Amino acid sequence: MYKRQHGQDGKYQIGTEYVSQGVENILKAVSAATSDPALSKSVYFGPTALTHIKRLIETGGSIITDTLLVANDIDGSLLGDKGAKIICFIDDPQVVLLAEQRHVTRAEVAVDRGLAIPGPKLMVVGSAPAAINRMLVRRQHEPMSDVCVLAAPTGFASVVQMKERLMDSDLNAIVVRGKKGGVGVTVSLVNAILREIAQSPND
Repeated sequence: MYKRQHGQDGKYQIGTEYVSQGVENILKAVSAATSDPALSKSVYFGPTALTHIKRLIETGGSIITDTLLVANDIDGSLLGDKGAKIICFIDDPQVVLLAEQRHVTRAEVAVDRGLAIPGPKLMVVGSAPAAINRMLVRRQHEPMSDVCVLAAPTGFASVVQMKERLMDSDLNAIVVRGKKGGVGVTVSLVNAILREIAQSPND
């Protein structure tokens, strides 16, 4: 499994000697799907992230996305028959109303809705760094042991820093570091993870 190590520049580097076969398969699939061979060098897997997602599938948990584009392109057939589901609250009328009333983003309110769902969750962030920030804020005040965050938004320095903050937290996470990411990469990564789990259920 990937582990973070301090490089000469003080930033965390990914130690490739710790890659499991499952992670290697996932990274190869994502690189092929995105036609970006260098992408694999930017992906960080928390040590128990895949285990969490496997448990989510086995126990009928929830994959909660920050955009409908991501939700619609995740291959739901890979979730099996245990009741796991894909949910997106971003356009929910109550989320829209609460965001207006609180003068915050819909992504932040949608995170709160998602975290309120019982059971194991994979919070997928493909375009809204505000969603990452909201989870970091929530983690300061409450346990989030039933949550794994997959973060792959792309953007300028603030987005890069937000993803680094997530890696530096104790939240279980999968992060596409740096400026790489976006909806297409997010979907490719989630589908590659689900496909690997479906093909290797006992690993």
